[in-house]
Amino acid sequence: MKILILSGIVAFIAFSVWSAKRNGATTQYKSEPKKVLTEQDKAIDFGYKIVWIAVKTDNKSKLSKILELKNLRPSNWKSGIENAYNNSVFITPQVGDWTLAVGMGLPLGDSQESIAKLEKLLNKLSSEFGEAHFYGTHRVVEYHNWMKSVNGKMERIYSYVGESMENIKVYGTPTIPEKELNLFNSLSEEAKMDEYWEREDLDYADEELVMKIAENWSINPTKLTERTDIKSELGMVGK
Repeated sequence: MKILILSGIVAFIAFSVWSAKRNGATTQYKSEPKKVLTEQDKAIDFGYKIVWIAVKTDNKSKLSKILELKNLRPSNWKSGIENAYNNSVFITPQVGDWTLAVGMGLPLGDSQESIAKLEKLLNKLSSEFGEAHFYGTHRVVEYHNWMKSVNGKMERIYSYVGESMENIKVYGTPTIPEKELNLFNSLSEEAKMDEYWEREDLDYADEELVMKIAENWSINPTKLTERTDIKSELGMVGK
């Protein structure tokens, strides 16, 4: 029990550092402000140590209004992703039928309060566009999250922090990529029994599972450079 408590404290500190110092989420992108460039370029893969929303639309203007983004500027992929890791939000060029909004300026889904905000936001987005998803992952504290809303109604939420072995929220029926798994759920009735925590048949979320679910539901952002259906246009950066 002492070990579990200690690990929980360590995880809380690590997660707090991540939330407080989101600009340092990855060593690939430094924390100083980035210029916003408009020279058109090719797509850049992302997905690790970041959060993003996927919506089935090509209407960036409407999307940015629902996200309540300010100081919007046209941006290419390079400066858009750099700013996304620097506490801003980058609305990408259209990818197939989807548009992605990526960045640490979005709600992180790292607490019940944040998830409640995301539920309202995703339901609003899916009421407007039909479908909206949220994805988040950060390997330092093993935080992994996916949420799906269709036609204004939340259908699935799974949010998990591995270092503390706690789920923030689990809701809805597992989708196709999850059905083959026996996902750990600290909020379940089974988890009230000590034996549950010693089981070896449980599956634990990781960043690759987040990408697998994103690929099944919408777009896998770690494979953008492999796609041929990305619209040749600028995205938008805001906060």
